[in-house]
Amino acid sequence: MVYTSRYSNPELKSGRYTTVRISLGSPKWPIGYNIDAEMKDLMPFGLLNKFEQYEDFEKAYFDRLNQKGVQRIRSQLQRFESLGKDVVLLCYEDIRKPDFWCHRRTFADWWMKQTGEEIQELFDPTPDPTKARQGSSKRCSQTPPTTFQMEQLALF
Repeated sequence: MVYTSRYSNPELKSGRYTTVRISLGSPKWPIGYNIDAEMKDLMPFGLLNKFEQYEDFEKAYFDRLNQKGVQRIRSQLQRFESLGKDVVLLCYEDIRKPDFWCHRRTFADWWMKQTGEEIQELFDPTPDPTKARQGSSKRCSQTPPTTFQMEQLALF
């Protein structure tokens, strides 16, 4: 099975996945696991920050993927799957945040349109940044301190 995810997903530390970099660079911080491979055919060379509208990026990226072709990409994915673990295509963005998108999901959309096969985002056990924290904090559950009225005194 093939998934997409962000490098910071702690699920990847389990060792149950073949991790494949599809971003232009590698993380500069310790991620707690090794990156097993890279897929240059899925990297968005020259396309990031080039377009103001996501739709323009999508069209350019789809055009590039169409040039590479389903068979070429499938062959690469199958080679990774043959290692015996689920494959995870990696990039940086936490797409759970509002208005965040990533080319990894654009690839997944293209793949679905071309093959009818869904590539899901790998479960991320970290708290969802769009959800309010569960439960009240200690600070909110305490009784607010009593305020005292100050009385001005004259010394003379």
